[in-house]
Order: sequence, then structure tokens, then C-alpha cells
Amino acid sequence: MMDFMNRIGMFLTPLAFAVAISSPAAAQGLPDGDGKDTYENVCGACHGADIVVGSQGTKARWEETVDAMKNRGASGSEEDFKTVVNYLSKYFGMSVNVNTATPAELETELGLSKPEVDAIVKARTSAKIANFDALAKVDGVNAKNLTPLKARLKF
Repeated sequence: MMDFMNRIGMFLTPLAFAVAISSPAAAQGLPDGDGKDTYENVCGACHGADIVVGSQGTKARWEETVDAMKNRGASGSEEDFKTVVNYLSKYFGMSVNVNTATPAELETELGLSKPEVDAIVKARTSAKIANFDALAKVDGVNAKNLTPLKARLKF
């Protein structure tokens, strides 16, 4: 029995080490995008990404949160904090219903280009956009840009 336990320990020790040194952000699914590295450097010094993954908030809420972290000793430049707020607002902002949002909301909340917004509005005029797959097939929409925002999209 002890021999069996030693063999398991020899297997699990490197596995545990590999898990411990792997990036928490990668394991917890932070979306790639402008500001991810800054978030990891500034915020990751104190906590894991799990604190924001699955959260949503307005830009004002994220500004308040980042200000609170600054007051608790988070270190970074004002530009770093602005970048973090923009990253959190974009990828962890409030949900947007692509069928009912105004064109301005689609543009400002999701960061879509005017041609992409026009394409969505045109598509939803003829029929409700049912899901992400249908949105990704709309002519003029770059699905690659929307994929990191998928959790925020409602239909």
C-alpha cells in the first residue's frame, strides 16, 4: 500500500506544481484584449481573476472598484488604472440585448464600428437575431471581435 501511495505522490507532485505555476488568468478565462496584461499586472498582484470573471458592472461601478483598490494600495500609474477600468467595462460590462439596444448602445457599450452596428440593425429589422451563432453570420459583423463579449450579449 505504501508503494502505491509513493507512486501516486510522484505523479501528483509535478501535477500540483504545474497547476500552481500556471497563470490564474488563463485558468479562469480572462478574455484576451487591450488591457488584459495591465489588469493581470496591476490587479493580479493581490488577487486572482476569479474576482471579476462572472461579474458585470457599469463603467462607474468599475471606476469605484478600481478607486477602492487604489486606496487599499494597488500600485500602478493613472494610465494603468484607466486601462483596467476600460478593460473591465468592455469585457465585464452590463448585458446588451442586440435586438433591442439602440445603435448608440451597440457602438459605445460593445465597441462596435458604425458599419457593424448598421449591419445588426438591418438584420434585426427583418427578423430577431436568435443567438450568437446567428449574430456571427450577419454580413458586415466581425464575429472575432464579438467572441470575447459573448457573455454580455443577450438575444
